[in-house]
Amino acid sequence: MIIIVRYSTGTHVARARGHKVTASCTESARRAAERLADKLGHNPDLVQLEDSDITTHTFSLPEDSDA
Repeated sequence: MIIIVRYSTGTHVARARGHKVTASCTESARRAAERLADKLGHNPDLVQLEDSDITTHTFSLPEDSDA
């Protein structure tokens, strides 16, 4: 699963393609991605940063990472 986190108006907002659930966090992009993984029933500890720029971060999460 790929999680895209965008920074906008002081908040990191995470979304995963094919899912309508979102998660946000003012702390960090990683924390927003971890919160989304948890909401989707996956282990947030397995979130890995793949790519990053100023406003967008891309994380990956193995599909078989059920909690």
